[in-house]
Amino acid sequence: MPKNIRKILRFSLYVLLMLVLILVGWTVFSFYTVPSQRTPRDFPEPTTQYDFGKVLVVYYSLSGNTAEIAERIGDMTNGSLFEIETEKSYPSIPASILVAMSELKNTNFPDLKKTVDDFSSYDVIFVGAPVWMYTVATPMLSFLSQADFKGKTVVPFVTDGGNYGDFFVRFAQEARNANILEGENFTHVSRTDTDVLDQKISAWLARLMKELPKPAEN
Repeated sequence: MPKNIRKILRFSLYVLLMLVLILVGWTVFSFYTVPSQRTPRDFPEPTTQYDFGKVLVVYYSLSGNTAEIAERIGDMTNGSLFEIETEKSYPSIPASILVAMSELKNTNFPDLKKTVDDFSSYDVIFVGAPVWMYTVATPMLSFLSQADFKGKTVVPFVTDGGNYGDFFVRFAQEARNANILEGENFTHVSRTDTDVLDQKISAWLARLMKELPKPAEN
């Protein structure tokens, strides 16, 4: 083998080894840090209010993206918010990816600090979470495993980084006794202008208004 080829191979192996060490170090370090949740941005006052009756917005948010969408839905529907919180803290990326993979593989979903025991006083329930490993985030799966919607109208929404995977299919499978309406996905929320998000949420809510079951005539 020519000498210059050997030098290139040694250098390539050295670079690969350094990258592996950096990745391992980053992963180990991320197990000891928790992700910071960004503060939802300021939106203008909604120009339109959507009357769905009494609304509850249930959401889980790790980084703040889903919280931002949930709060805006609450603003536009005059809805109450319920945040799903886990007993344990999740680590930062990439450790959080490994944790999520393990939880999904073993169906070992996290314990929650509190849940919603009774949905009877609500007309419409919006339920949102981020995508983890192309499916529903495990804290939301934990919530759904405990919830019985008892025929209530439920509307899912999801935040993702470009691919929501089987989120809506898995959600429909797990949402017990829910009458599910059209869900919506929000991609790269933190990078999307608030006016664009507003327009997308408004258009979605307007479509949903047309899907609501009509009250029975006397």
